[in-house]
Amino acid sequence: MKLQQSSQESPQRNIRLVLEYDGSNYVGWQRQINGISIQEKVEEALAVQLGTPVRVTAAGRTDAGVHALGQVVNFHTSSELTPRAIHRGAIRHLPRDITIVAADEVPVTFNARRDARLRWYRFHILNRSIAPAVGANFLTHVPFPLNPDKMGEAAARFEGHHDFSAFRAVTCTAVRTDLTMQRPGIRLLPDGLIIMDFRCRSFLQNMVRIMAGTIVACGRGRLAATEISEMLKTGKRRNEAVTLPPNGLFLYRVHYTGED
Repeated sequence: MKLQQSSQESPQRNIRLVLEYDGSNYVGWQRQINGISIQEKVEEALAVQLGTPVRVTAAGRTDAGVHALGQVVNFHTSSELTPRAIHRGAIRHLPRDITIVAADEVPVTFNARRDARLRWYRFHILNRSIAPAVGANFLTHVPFPLNPDKMGEAAARFEGHHDFSAFRAVTCTAVRTDLTMQRPGIRLLPDGLIIMDFRCRSFLQNMVRIMAGTIVACGRGRLAATEISEMLKTGKRRNEAVTLPPNGLFLYRVHYTGED
């Protein structure tokens, strides 16, 4: 005998949100016992708006101090509220350093983490002798002279399919370390601002910060670009390939199949 769905039950819907946040005051995206996370604040705001507990899935688990302009999350709900109503209502319950910039309804099978086909991280570096008085939370200060040609040569070494096990945190537990990286982009802007772009389907823990630190080390003349190839080959990182601070790093965009 076929059971009929109760008239009081609503089918599960899947809502996707695009988030923007300043990660300076948080322990990172993921819930942790040692401090307040961005995930915690987002889920609390949605729970108040929807009147029921909510658990979201994120495209990227950004670390402490890392920001986002295009973090993507999704969650399932039986609420009949429109995506716009969820969006506008939840914003009222978020702190000022976290906001929702877009919301839509997606197929119930959509998963923000599993279905992402490209993650795009952007690193902002201020290359001048004097540390910034304004915007320090969003810039990594590098006071040493940098050679842009050597930085470009270093970036080129990361392009393609490699084992990136040398470019991850010692606490990284990822099993798969073979990844296909687009060539990192480097732009030199006025007033010593440098923007680095890193695009890959997935990244290892601290991978972007280590690659950026390696490119900076090459720009300073502390490493040769050929040594990057050696690190990729052997899986052993040189001491000069430092991990840059997180404050200049943003999860900039996440792309999915069928999107531009």
